Amino acid sequence: MFEKIIANLPYNPSLIKELGFYAQRIRKEESLRRLGLIFIVLAFFVQFFAVISPPKPTLADSTNDMISGGFSSISELVADCNANVKQYATILNYYGLNCTDLANGTTISLVSTSYNKQLFSMGWNPQGSVNVITHKPTDEQPVNITGVSSPLYWRYLWSWDTYSYSTYQAVQVKSPLTNKTFFILYACGNLVSVGLPTPYVPPAPAPTPTPTPKPTPSPVVTKIPTTPPKTCSYDSSILATSSQCKPCQASLSSSDTVACIQYSKTASDITQGWNNANGKTASPGDQIVYTLTAYNSGKATVNNFVMQDDLSYVLDYANIQNDNNGSLNSNDIISWPAASIAPNAALTHKITVIVKNPIPQTPPSSSDPEYFDHIMTNIYGNTININLPQTPITTVTAVTTKALPNTGPGSSIIIAAIFVIVAGYFFARSRLLATESSIAIQDNNGGAI
Repeated sequence: MFEKIIANLPYNPSLIKELGFYAQRIRKEESLRRLGLIFIVLAFFVQFFAVISPPKPTLADSTNDMISGGFSSISELVADCNANVKQYATILNYYGLNCTDLANGTTISLVSTSYNKQLFSMGWNPQGSVNVITHKPTDEQPVNITGVSSPLYWRYLWSWDTYSYSTYQAVQVKSPLTNKTFFILYACGNLVSVGLPTPYVPPAPAPTPTPTPKPTPSPVVTKIPTTPPKTCSYDSSILATSSQCKPCQASLSSSDTVACIQYSKTASDITQGWNNANGKTASPGDQIVYTLTAYNSGKATVNNFVMQDDLSYVLDYANIQNDNNGSLNSNDIISWPAASIAPNAALTHKITVIVKNPIPQTPPSSSDPEYFDHIMTNIYGNTININLPQTPITTVTAVTTKALPNTGPGSSIIIAAIFVIVAGYFFARSRLLATESSIAIQDNNGGAI
């Protein structure tokens, strides 16, 4: 329309009025497009700063995290290590790492199935032989670290995968003492190793040379009566020094009596009248009794045995009513005073909990899918799973946190940039048409607009 008016203006001067009206409309359009461009540019900058400083997940931190809630930068990881958060530095030192080594690490993307699916991750909570969420084998291996209050557990990193694999942001570090590479996950601070790592053993100090002693006169040799060798207390046909002298087949030595302990657990729902509540769905306010049993299948008494149980996934949805004189620590691990267990005898403790009413609707943890998953999971030799009813809120949460695609910051920035370019083009076009209209009116109206 603008080009048609301009082309006919020399032959029809009366079109100057239409051109003036068109120029006014163009100026209004220019103002509107300017305002739109300003808002789009502001939105672009908001997205840009969101990429530079990404938000942290607001989901619940898991007690399985070696660093609660994870970390956002290597400097934050080093600070947590220096503060020995959750005995983090002590754990790293056990494998030949220190906080200075973390500062020299690099950020990478770690695929859970890399290294021929031999990546193991460490966490605080036991998962059992099969992951409850993914139903994949874990090959879980407990480890007791000197100076750490409770055991930690190694298991396959890919056992957490809901799909074929997962990708994690991680810090790659190498121990200068063992030359072994480790990975530390940003989301939870959990340590990842290629294969099960071995503890770092400092080299023995060099022996101090001793002076050569002066020769002494030969002593008078006297005959000492020989004593018969000691036999194994479990089998008189075996010497006490023999490797076969063990309280049970699982023992590594004659003093390894704890290996003879067989662990088991049951759960009953008193409110519903279920003697076996495993696999069933409890209701808010239900009273559930867990029974822990440690049976000594060996030939020797197990002295100073401490029974302890991890209640992390139980206390997500329940409160302890009766702990049978147990003691609960900050990691939700309950333990009882040390006791002795005679051969073929058992030690038993009970825990009574009440399911919370109403049931918490906290979304699952991003680093630990079993945390707030509406299943009270507990492992003591065998695994006990008690389901809880879900509400539409938790169903929607599960969909929006797991099913929606993650376009990533790069895609968002590109889309925002395209909108800025398009809005800028239309603003510049409106501005150009308004300017051309003013020039045409001046040329055909004696310089007046």
